[in-house]
Amino acid sequence: MEPEGRQVVDRGGSPAADETSPLLQQRADESASPSLAEKSELWLLLEYSLPLIATYFLQYSFTVITTLVAGHLSSDDLAATSIGLTTVNIIGLATFEGMATALDTLCAQSYGSGNFHGVGLHVQRMLVLMTLALIPIGSVWICSPWILPLFVKQEHLALKAGSFLRVSLVGLPGYASFEALKRFLQAQGDCNAGLVVLILCTPVNAFLSWLFAFKLGMGLEGAALGAALANDLRPILLILYIKFFAKWSHRCWGGFSRDAFKNWGQMLRLSTAGSVVNLGEWFAFEVVTFSTSYISVEHLAAQTILTTLSVVMWHIPFSVSVAISIRIGHLIGAGQVAPARRAAALYAGVFTIIGIVDAVVMVLLRNELPKIISDDTYVRTIATEAMVTVAASHIFDSINCGANGMLRGLGRQPVAAWIIFPVNYLGAVPLAIWLELGSPALQLHGVWVGLAIGLIVTAATECVYMKIIRWQDCVESAKVEAM
Repeated sequence: MEPEGRQVVDRGGSPAADETSPLLQQRADESASPSLAEKSELWLLLEYSLPLIATYFLQYSFTVITTLVAGHLSSDDLAATSIGLTTVNIIGLATFEGMATALDTLCAQSYGSGNFHGVGLHVQRMLVLMTLALIPIGSVWICSPWILPLFVKQEHLALKAGSFLRVSLVGLPGYASFEALKRFLQAQGDCNAGLVVLILCTPVNAFLSWLFAFKLGMGLEGAALGAALANDLRPILLILYIKFFAKWSHRCWGGFSRDAFKNWGQMLRLSTAGSVVNLGEWFAFEVVTFSTSYISVEHLAAQTILTTLSVVMWHIPFSVSVAISIRIGHLIGAGQVAPARRAAALYAGVFTIIGIVDAVVMVLLRNELPKIISDDTYVRTIATEAMVTVAASHIFDSINCGANGMLRGLGRQPVAAWIIFPVNYLGAVPLAIWLELGSPALQLHGVWVGLAIGLIVTAATECVYMKIIRWQDCVESAKVEAM
């Protein structure tokens, strides 16, 4: 740790604002105006959040492009893509995205503490850990043509989905390494690089998917290959950006080190917790979506529409939560507990507002949004009728995203994991299915009411935890683990 009055160098090479600068936060001696400090904090949050929102929307567009290509191939290809993408998300992307959240904590805290080389060292450890995780995940994808028929009645769809997974495996290393390398820059305050890379790669994905699927006659495997190659292009472009355009970031790279194979305890703990949190949330949605098939095929289709729209809207609070993970991590790493608490209180209001805005948009456009996805009038009607309930759940989902982001900044992801799994699988999911299929017979309304109650309990529990814990303990942990 450096002396308390040290300065952190920003991307331009000039001294960045530290704890005593009104640019980022209120002065420690309280001489600065609280309103000025709040405005500065909100401005910084906006600066981080806008490119992150665009980044995650573009990442999700890869899934949308693959789905659209499959939809123009055949109904069987579309159904197989749904099965394949569900498997990709649950056994793959959710795991790697969850693992990468450990860097939101460790890299941000290292940077905030002035341990610049620690930022690069944490990324090296994550890349090694992700390489090891590729082995079991890749094995499942390779064996999926034999595994999926055990769970999918239509064997021909299972085989198509298995082939889709095998080809998609080509892009998994690129996807994982991009998530890690992106954090290397985000921890230093650069949230634009990932966006620039995705702006370049998204049209490449669309072109390659069209070329392979239609012009070269590869069908669904061609769509998967196009997305996979575009995924592999992401980290290459990001490395080139770091090498030639982000030379200011090189101070956080001390070169490849044998230390990357040591001191894995905290990395494993936070990575596992991040993956558990993601899997706990994503798989819950898959379970309740599957349950709607017991009402009718139309209700399953309507639930698919609602889930798709919900995921799109969820990317807004989630992206902002990544920004606050970075911000809280910087403050905790610098030992600034009081400013971190003030920022957290401000962010609580921000996420409530985001949730309300999301809900209002969904309600106002409830008749129009389903038309984007389905041409079936009856399916759209079912989705429209449930949209108000879905919108209300988004208020609590946004608050939950904020709480999870703050916990990541504090390095307390395991707490979120311990809360989410029992709340979802002992409470929210059984309640949602009972409200949907049981005596209340609320159908899709019941699904979203049950999930919303789970979100309320999760967010409230996490907020109470953050209220009662001693934040200075998080600072002490950061001093030890940021090295």
